[in-house]
Amino acid sequence: MNSDGFIERLDLIRGDLSARLFAQKVGISEGTLRSIRKGSSPTLETLLAICKGANVNIGWLTTGIGPMRPSDDQSTLPLNVITIPRVDVRLAAGTGALNGDHLETVEEIPFTREFLGGKLGRASQDGLIILTAQGDSMDPLIADGDLVMIDRKRNELADGVYAFVYGGMARVKRLRPTIQGDLELISQNPEYKDELLKRSDLEDFHIIGKVVWCGHRFS
Repeated sequence: MNSDGFIERLDLIRGDLSARLFAQKVGISEGTLRSIRKGSSPTLETLLAICKGANVNIGWLTTGIGPMRPSDDQSTLPLNVITIPRVDVRLAAGTGALNGDHLETVEEIPFTREFLGGKLGRASQDGLIILTAQGDSMDPLIADGDLVMIDRKRNELADGVYAFVYGGMARVKRLRPTIQGDLELISQNPEYKDELLKRSDLEDFHIIGKVVWCGHRFS
């Protein structure tokens, strides 16, 4: 550990708190804190406790290098901003590339609460994910490379644009149930033919959620 400036960084995150209150906050003893300030080397367990309790990066605390706060720290965002995870699934909007349903977060994309409430009627981000469209069968509504927000809580089959998995492929189409119990898959691009799934085909059909927002990409 680089001790240059360590005590100063420790005092910075301690702020106006007394040694006793700061030690309680981060979950270490007051005696341990005083020993560290007198020059004793903290154990890794103590460092991790301080970083967790004070919400700072261990790299910054021990070396002074890098950001002070974790990059995913939501407390650094304005109170009216929340984030929606963008996951690594690509939605085929054409003849399509094979996509899995493994949802690993790639990044967090910020939106204001006013936008979610006013435009989407949502009070929170619960159930919302962002996927990437691939293909042009839904163009111009959804173009190749567009970001598509999916509401996973709206997963009941109805007339609308949905993300779904069929035949092991994640796709996005306008869905239209028929009175016979079949399902039409409708493309926006007239160069693509619509598809019809018979009721017997729907055992392999799974709705991810309804498309509630699309962010167009400009080349």
